[in-house]
Amino acid sequence: MPMISSVLATALLLIDQSFTAQTTPPNFGFPAGADIAGGVLNVTKAMNNYTTAIKTFDTAITQQRTLDLAFDWKTQISAAGNKTGLEFRDSQGNLVFALAGTTTELRYGVTGPASDSTTAPESLSPVWTKVGYDRSRWYTVDLHLDFALQRVQYLIATKETAARVLASGTAPVSGKNLAKFVACNYYGTGVQSIDNFRLSALSKAINGQLRGKTMYAFGDSIVQGHTYSRSFVNLLAERELITLSKYAVNGASIGPSSKQIITQVRNAPTRSPDYVVFNGGTNDAENITNGQYGVSTYASSLETTLAAMRSKWPTARIVYVAVHKLGSRDWNTQLAIRSATLQTSARWNVTVADVFNDAALDTRSDSQRVAYTFNSLVNGFPGTGGTGTHPNLAGITKFYVPILTAALAPPQ
Repeated sequence: MPMISSVLATALLLIDQSFTAQTTPPNFGFPAGADIAGGVLNVTKAMNNYTTAIKTFDTAITQQRTLDLAFDWKTQISAAGNKTGLEFRDSQGNLVFALAGTTTELRYGVTGPASDSTTAPESLSPVWTKVGYDRSRWYTVDLHLDFALQRVQYLIATKETAARVLASGTAPVSGKNLAKFVACNYYGTGVQSIDNFRLSALSKAINGQLRGKTMYAFGDSIVQGHTYSRSFVNLLAERELITLSKYAVNGASIGPSSKQIITQVRNAPTRSPDYVVFNGGTNDAENITNGQYGVSTYASSLETTLAAMRSKWPTARIVYVAVHKLGSRDWNTQLAIRSATLQTSARWNVTVADVFNDAALDTRSDSQRVAYTFNSLVNGFPGTGGTGTHPNLAGITKFYVPILTAALAPPQ
C-alpha cells in the first residue's frame, strides 16, 4: 500500500447561493410565497394554512449518493400556535430532514410519513424533536446526507462566532435522494428567511463502502473528545457505520510519559481491525517546549509505536491524523514534530490524514480559536472560545471528518 502523505478532501460545489441578487430561476425556484430581498431568500410569505411551495432539484443533485448541505435560517413567526418550516424530501416523498419554528421551539425531524408535499397537514408532519430557542436569532444548519446508507448527520447552531449548538446527531432516514426543498406554512403566518445555501458533494465519497469495517482509535484528548464523548472518529464512525473501539486518553503523548500512546496499543485486543487511526504530538509539543525530552526522543518513540502497531496488526491500514495548526503550542516545535512525523510515517508506509496542511483550521487566528475550539460543554455540547486545541463540533465536521474520510477511502 503506497504511503499517502497528504489527503485533500476536495468537494464538487453544486449550489453556492448568497442571494445578493435575483436567482435563475427566480426566487430560487419556489413558485409561490417567496422573494429575494435584503440579501436573503424569504419563503412562506402570505401563504395559507397547511400550504406549501416546492423547489425541485435537478438530476445533477438527485443522482448524488452523498451530499453536504449547509444554510442559515431564521423565522419571523410571532404569534403563539403558529408554525412554519422547511422539509427536504426524496423523489418519492420520503423525508430526508425537516426544520420548523414556533414562538418558543425550534423543531427538527428525520422521520415521518411520506408526502407528495402538495399540502402540509398535521397528519403528514415529520416527527419533531423540540428544543427551546430565541426566534430573533439566525441559525446555521449543517447536514451530511448519505443515501447509500440512508443516514443523515445534522448540526444546528446559532449563527455567530461563539455559536451555541442546539442539536447534533446521526440518524437513519427513509429518503433515498435529495429531490425536493419544501417551504411549509403549517399553521398561521411566519415568513422564513434563508441565506448562504451551499450544497456540495465530496470528490472522494465513500458511498457505503466502509459499512461494517472496524477501527481502533488511539491518541490524546483530540481523539478521545476532551470533555465530550463524540470526537471526530466517533462522528465519522456514525456516518459510515464503522464499528469503532476508542482507546485514546486525555493528556497522552507519543514520547515517554505516564500516558504514553504505545500503552494504549499494547492494551488493545490482538484481533486486527481494518483501520488503526491515531494522533500524537500535541502533548509532546508541550513536553518538548518544557524540556522533558527532545524531538529525537519523540521520533524514536514514534518508531517504536508504529513497530508495535505493525507487529500486532499486520493487515490493518494505519492512518496518522496530523492535527490542525495549534495556537496553544509553540510554532517552531510544531514544525519540528511535523517534520519528524512525516519522515517516520513514510518509512512505515503510514497514511497521513493531514488536517494541518489540508484544512484551513489555524487557531493562531483568534477568531478561529473562538469559533472552532472548546474547553467545556454548554447544554451538553462542546462550546466555543477554547484554548485552540480541542475542536468543537463545527471544527470536527468542517475540517476533521472530511479529511479523515478521504484518507479511509478505498483506492480508486
